[in-house]
Amino acid sequence: MTPQQDSDHDPQRRRLLRRAATVAAGGAGAGVVAAVGLPGTAQAAPGDNLVMGTTNDAGTASTTLVHDAAQAPLHLENTSGVPLRLVPNALTTADTRGFATGSVAVTHEGGMYAEAQSGGWVWTSEWATTSVAVPPTRVLDTRDVNLRRNLVSGSLDANGRLQPGVPVVLALDAYVRDGYAVKGNVTVVGMTGAGVLTVWGSGAKPTASTVNWSTSGTILSNFLFSQLGAFGSFRSVLTLQATASPTHVIVDMTSLLVGHPNQVLLKDEG
Repeated sequence: MTPQQDSDHDPQRRRLLRRAATVAAGGAGAGVVAAVGLPGTAQAAPGDNLVMGTTNDAGTASTTLVHDAAQAPLHLENTSGVPLRLVPNALTTADTRGFATGSVAVTHEGGMYAEAQSGGWVWTSEWATTSVAVPPTRVLDTRDVNLRRNLVSGSLDANGRLQPGVPVVLALDAYVRDGYAVKGNVTVVGMTGAGVLTVWGSGAKPTASTVNWSTSGTILSNFLFSQLGAFGSFRSVLTLQATASPTHVIVDMTSLLVGHPNQVLLKDEG
């Protein structure tokens, strides 16, 4: 046996080699544990998991939370504030009473409800309205044949005046799509005696009046704020009817009530 072979079998040398291997293995294990304890950003893509306590980045993809425990609310705890509680839809308005703070729900009527301290409805175009001011626009003047073009039903007398007891329908579809209401000014002129003018949306004539006059030869105006109705294929109409005496009518529009401003077709060209 050579001296080199003797050194390979030296007991002390073997002990040193085993110790070095143990230290190396321990160092490698510590590195693996450290890597597991510090996870990278989870990708919230379809099929991937979310890792709690880390930042989860879905990139350009959407993330969907699925919860179907007999249609029970999805409750997301918040240790530093109010939890988020997502309530299943297909609810009625009455069902929102008594919701816990932090609840959010959408009813089958299309309304979105959020319970804060006192609760309330979220302002959406499904049920709420917004008033959009438009350039003052004359939409009817029965004295001018060109300004009678928006009348789509009813008849005027030989002089173009409203006839007592005969309703006429004024369509505003050229100015608004499915409008809720209109604001403006209504004027009567050229009447032959005392009378009353009523302006409303559609359906049965209400008993209220819009303008009243007691004699002929006067010019009277009044602010107009009326709901818009539907008539045939027209979805935004006003109905006008005079009583007692014929009269010319002028309608000037200044604002429209809609669910969303893009329903207004009349644009300010200034």
